[in-house]
Amino acid sequence: MAAGTLKQFLFVFCVLAANDLAYGYVPKELLLSVYYESKCPDSRDFVLNQLMPTMKMLPNNIILQLVPFGKAKSIEQGYRGFECQHGPSECLGNIIQSCALNLMRSKTDLKKAEYVACEMKSLASTRGDLTCVQQANLDPEMVNQCIESGEGTELQLDAEFLTGLISPKFIPTVTIDGIFNQQIQDHSQIDLKGTICSILKETKQCAQHYNNMALKYVLV
Repeated sequence: MAAGTLKQFLFVFCVLAANDLAYGYVPKELLLSVYYESKCPDSRDFVLNQLMPTMKMLPNNIILQLVPFGKAKSIEQGYRGFECQHGPSECLGNIIQSCALNLMRSKTDLKKAEYVACEMKSLASTRGDLTCVQQANLDPEMVNQCIESGEGTELQLDAEFLTGLISPKFIPTVTIDGIFNQQIQDHSQIDLKGTICSILKETKQCAQHYNNMALKYVLV
């Protein structure tokens, strides 16, 4: 077994033990908050390669909160718009995604993740292209209305407030049940499934995940 792989495997059980001490029980679901940017390469990689596979495996065990803002900042409380790490096109992408996600409140969290994955893969929202909005069965006119009415600005100010509560040093950042933990943050970037399963360890899907991991290590 490679040293790096062994360290990752052991980390899962360290988190698992720490979780038992902190909570005293094994939860069946958790709140996963993802703070990201619409044009950030690291955010794109995380959404496509970590978040989507995890959401597909645990759609009924994760309450997902998606916060498209990152290292942006408002100008005069949003009256003059926003400044974004990757330029104005990222600001456009952020506000479109805020509006779309707000319109998806009644949809499943997996559908929300699929929508964001479409945006991150295509970068459509950063060009003002509402293709992913349409694919999510949303009315593009309602998204445009959200932006033009100022509602989108308010949603971005809410995202700025939420992001400011954790002051992330790296984007994307994740929190679990509203709590930031650096070890969980670091490990989630390379193995979100394992990180979540270290907490939701008794779910059927996570048990199978651990069995597959153990079998793989034995065969190696």
